[in-house]
Amino acid sequence: MTTPQLPQEIFCNFCKGNTTHICKGESHREYDDGSEWVGYKFWVCAGCGHGTLEQSYTSDWLEESDGSPRYQYAYFPPRQYGYHEPKQFKHLPKKLNGIYKETLHAMNNETLILCAIGIRTLLEGICANKKIEGRDLKTKINNLSSILPKNIISNLHSIRFLGNEAAHELTAPAFAELILAMEICEDLLNFIYELDYKASSLTQMRSQRKDQSGGIP
Repeated sequence: MTTPQLPQEIFCNFCKGNTTHICKGESHREYDDGSEWVGYKFWVCAGCGHGTLEQSYTSDWLEESDGSPRYQYAYFPPRQYGYHEPKQFKHLPKKLNGIYKETLHAMNNETLILCAIGIRTLLEGICANKKIEGRDLKTKINNLSSILPKNIISNLHSIRFLGNEAAHELTAPAFAELILAMEICEDLLNFIYELDYKASSLTQMRSQRKDQSGGIP
């Protein structure tokens, strides 16, 4: 007879926090030689009703200091503790949008080195799209002075350093650093592409109105 499972606190991807989950079913399997054991539990969030599959695993070589079994846990779908919601850019060039989405996917899946390289690539893509000249990214960032304030430009080199360390030294940055770097890139994309489009549209609308009204503002 299966022992009823008490409700547990589990991170819910939809509620974006730890919530009470109710166990709706469980199963386990012990391998023939008894050296390995794997169990499954299906949990349902008491708040939103979405389900989560929990897998627990132990073996003869996994044990606590007192000799009791030590379990390893995995959840499906994976928990999105630091999930960063993608921004929607209506006027972002297709290639840049693809780089942005792939980089964000890497960050949300905690592949930190790939994410850092992707953020650097995104910055290079902006320079290429805006035809910013320079023999290397350092020079190109400095030449962004034609469209960005100088105090912003000086701080963009931190993104270059993150990418360099990831690509050449295989050093993963802290997750908090990646989140901030991604937010900076999103602000850049919004400023360079979305805000520029809106400002140009406003200028065009005013120009058309003046033409229609005979030049009267």
